[in-house]
Amino acid sequence: MRAAKTTMFLVKVTLVVVGLPLVLSACSKHAPETIEAPASAAEPPAAAQDTTPPPGLDISKFDELQKKVFFRIVNSEPAICGQAQSLIQSAKKDSSCRRSLNAVRYVAKLVDEGYTDSEISEALAKRYRNATPKFIDVSEAPMKGNPNAKVTLVEFADYECPHCKRFQPVLRQILDEFPGEVKLYFKHYPLPQHTNARLAAEAAVAAQKQGKFWPFEEKLWVNQDSISPAEIEKYAKETGLDVAKFRKDLDSPAVKERVQKDRVDGSTLGLSSTPTLYIDGKEFTDNHDVESVREWVKEEIANAR
Repeated sequence: MRAAKTTMFLVKVTLVVVGLPLVLSACSKHAPETIEAPASAAEPPAAAQDTTPPPGLDISKFDELQKKVFFRIVNSEPAICGQAQSLIQSAKKDSSCRRSLNAVRYVAKLVDEGYTDSEISEALAKRYRNATPKFIDVSEAPMKGNPNAKVTLVEFADYECPHCKRFQPVLRQILDEFPGEVKLYFKHYPLPQHTNARLAAEAAVAAQKQGKFWPFEEKLWVNQDSISPAEIEKYAKETGLDVAKFRKDLDSPAVKERVQKDRVDGSTLGLSSTPTLYIDGKEFTDNHDVESVREWVKEEIANAR
């Protein structure tokens, strides 16, 4: 599917700043732009191609066209770690560059999902060649998971974004699958077209001040279609908050500044849609499903060892 406009900017977008040429579900603060994918690297002569996959990578289910696409890409793309050799040769022969082998596996995944040469090349560039970790200030962000975990996830989300709501079970499953190895921070990024998103974010910060961010946040996701000032106070009562303190904090400049700080942090990173996830400071650029996030997390855990 390609980018298409819908009401209230609820879109299927081809992520530009947030990620990759893969089609993801997201809530955008802008109408999507059409981006020309870069031309793929020139295909080497057929005689020069390596036509056997690295050990441990099974592509036997590929049809002949998929195999042709796979070998064309892994032979034409350069090694990830800067060696003067092809991606597939680096994956097979250079044990010091584990990221080349990971990149070859990623190519196989995208070929299996039906992406074109240029889309796969762009995805590789965004994930492996332009993946300088970003600094994200999480000093005041709520966190769950092991504080000493090797892998850090940072989510920017909007409480009125339906795609953010659908992403929450994915993140919960990842935390369950990697106990002790992953921690998750939450950053607020209310979008301007969502009427009560900023109020919901400020209410969540007020709940955090009473140590009940996560149960209050869950109330907001469950009741996403019923977010209003009156309902938010009801959720505060149901969560067991001191309502008088909650009201006072909700109206305080400090709470409003906290949400605005998160919003500025996201804008500085270049966010244009939600949900946006960072894994160890690198922008997650795949589909928002368990399998895709799991693959990235496993790779980060291996790199951290």
